[in-house]
Amino acid sequence: MSVDKVLDIAKTITTLKIKLPISNDTMTKTMLITKKHKSIAILFDENF
Repeated sequence: MSVDKVLDIAKTITTLKIKLPISNDTMTKTMLITKKHKSIAILFDENF
């Protein structure tokens, strides 16, 4: 897959960052919804 194609797909991925009021922890969730999103999911893995 070309770099341009990966960048176009990545632009459509949403990441939510939520701060929990009681524990003051922050949770992050990347929304990989479509097949195209899932095809580049490894790029969003913390262990990549």
